Amino acid sequence: MEQLAASVRARAVALMEQVLRGGAPLAAEYPLVLDPRFPGRVLAIEERGVVVSACAALVRDFVVGQHTVRAGLIGSVVTHPEHRGRGLATELLLRAERALAQDGAWLALLWADDPLFYDERGWRPVGCELDFVLESWQEGRLAGASGIRAAAPDDWGAIHRLYTRQRERVDRSIDETRALLAGPGIETLVIQRERDVVAYSCLGRGGDFARTIHEWSGADQDVLALVRAHMQRAKARGASGPTYLLTPPTARTLHERLRGCGLTCADGVLAQGKLLDPQAACALLAALAGPQAVVSIETLVESAESRPHIVLRGPAGESILPENDLLDVLLPARGRRTRVEALARETGLALDALPLPLFAWGLDSI
Repeated sequence: MEQLAASVRARAVALMEQVLRGGAPLAAEYPLVLDPRFPGRVLAIEERGVVVSACAALVRDFVVGQHTVRAGLIGSVVTHPEHRGRGLATELLLRAERALAQDGAWLALLWADDPLFYDERGWRPVGCELDFVLESWQEGRLAGASGIRAAAPDDWGAIHRLYTRQRERVDRSIDETRALLAGPGIETLVIQRERDVVAYSCLGRGGDFARTIHEWSGADQDVLALVRAHMQRAKARGASGPTYLLTPPTARTLHERLRGCGLTCADGVLAQGKLLDPQAACALLAALAGPQAVVSIETLVESAESRPHIVLRGPAGESILPENDLLDVLLPARGRRTRVEALARETGLALDALPLPLFAWGLDSI
C-alpha cells in the first residue's frame, strides 16, 4: 500500500483527531495504523493543500483453526465538515478497497457508527460474536479467584503467549501486542499463580469499549473471576450500569457457564464486510467444502446482462449463487446457516466447516 508523504499524512491524522476526538490524539489508541513502526497506512484525498477526507487501513492475517484469512481493515473514515455531501468518503473507500486488494486481502472489514452509509456502498453485516450483559447486582453469581492484580509491562510477554492460544485470532507480533496494551483507557487484569500468568482480560480502550471486556484468555473459571474483578473495580470507582463481555462463537463452554449464571446474551455481528477478491474466496470455499466439492466462477446471462456467479458442485447436484452472496456462505451475519444448509441439500456436500468462525478481539479493531 502506497505511503503518503509525511506532511499529507500529518494533516490527515489531524483531521481524524479533530472529527473523531475533538482534537485529542489518536495515535496511542490505534498504534498499528498511526505509529510508523507498524504496518498500517493512512489514505487521504487532498485538495489545494487541504486534506478533505481520510481513513486508516491495515492488512491482517486472521487465524481460524487451521486456516488463515487475509483481510483488510478500514477505520477512522472522516470527511472535513465543510466538504461533506460530495462523495469524498465513497471515493476514499474505493481507494482503500483497491489498496487492500493489491496487498492480498480478499475481504475488507470495518466497524461503523452509520451502517446504512456502508450498506448503500456494497458492505453487509458479516460474522458473529456473542455479547453477554452483566448487571452490577449479578456480580455475586461469578466465583472469584486469588492472584488477581493489575497487569504490568513485565506481564505483556505472558499476555501475548496467552493470546496466541486462542483458536480464532489475528496473527499479531509481540511488539504489536505490547503497543496495543499500552493504549489509553485500558484496564488489563491478570491472574498469577506462583510465577505464571495464567489468564488476562482487557476492559475499555480510549474512546471505545466503555464498560466492555473485549479481550481475554485463560481457563473459563479464571475468565469469569476476572470479569467479576472488573465489575468490583468499576463499582469502587462509582461507575454504574452494566458490564459487557464480548466472546467468539466458538467459546461454547464459557457460554454454558455464563448462561448457567443466568446471564443474558445477544447474538451480534462481527463487523461490516465487503468481498474484494472472489477468486480467493472461492478457493477458501473449496477448501472448506471438502474434496468432493468443485467451485468455479462462471458468467451467466440474466436479462441480457452477463454477470459472474459462483457455481458449487457436489455429488447430488449443483448450486448457483451471485458472486456478492459468497459472504452469506462464508461469513453470514450472526452465524446463521440458512444459506449453508440450502447449499448442502442442493449439492449433497456436508459443509460442516461452514460458516467460518472468523473473530477479531477488541484490541485488533481499528
